[in-house]
Amino acid sequence: MSDLHGSVGLGGNNRESDVLLVQTALRRHGVSPGPLDTICGRKTMAAIEHFQSKFLTKPDGRVDPHGPSWRRLEKTTVAPHVRSAIPHMQGKAGSSTPRFPVVPVRDREPQAPSIAHAESYWRQDTPLPAPGTVNRGLVSPSSAEQVARFQGMPSAHMSQQDKPVTNPMLLALMATESVGPFRATGLKIALASLRSIFAEVKRELPDLYPLIGKAGMQVNRLQRGSTTKVSNHAWGSAIDLTIAGKLVPFGAPNSCRGLDALVPYFNRAGWYWGGGYRRARADAMHFECGATLMRTTR
Repeated sequence: MSDLHGSVGLGGNNRESDVLLVQTALRRHGVSPGPLDTICGRKTMAAIEHFQSKFLTKPDGRVDPHGPSWRRLEKTTVAPHVRSAIPHMQGKAGSSTPRFPVVPVRDREPQAPSIAHAESYWRQDTPLPAPGTVNRGLVSPSSAEQVARFQGMPSAHMSQQDKPVTNPMLLALMATESVGPFRATGLKIALASLRSIFAEVKRELPDLYPLIGKAGMQVNRLQRGSTTKVSNHAWGSAIDLTIAGKLVPFGAPNSCRGLDALVPYFNRAGWYWGGGYRRARADAMHFECGATLMRTTR
């Protein structure tokens, strides 16, 4: 079996090649992840949890490289009803990517909660991720970088209270637009990126998409507890999200399923997730444009 390069499942990196590897391994062990489509949707997450329930006290719906779930999936044991189909797996002509037949799985298939129960499913609390498992290769832009980028503060007098933006350069780069599930005010590049992210979420996690709400985007204030550093919300480059009205507060020791599922979409688009901050300042509802994405500001 090939090596797993990144995490797959709830809050995982969910690269297509890794997702297909896990989906295929689940089928080999008699657990159906749904179609072998390289998409880590809710059925694949439920399949991972079902597989983990056989050996973990608290399944987390995620497979990590070299972790206990992947080590078990790597074992060559194949469910009897799957074994007979394996020799017939063929690749497409001219392609190294295998085409796997739809194999009937007779073990009790994990059932992802119905759409009617999507709200309770996506609102469930989850533990914060281990350090270094999210935001890989991403850097949160500093207050000093932003001040230099926009040639000054968002407004002449900054405090912990929201104030009108007066910086003319910043104002010219902002807009109020629909990003899919709601309208928001922020940097135009951030709004365009959000539309792309949410369009992907709508295709792949359609029952989560309508539950996504915002708790604030452009809010002109200083960082919590600071008298000098500007919050990235002030630049319109950060957004706080809710899931079915659930708000995970700043400093909470947990996230929730819906936010975790959004993390790989945001990370791939160059956004830094606040759930990856150090534990004392963890902010699972918070997503902000990373330093590289901000360099594209015009």
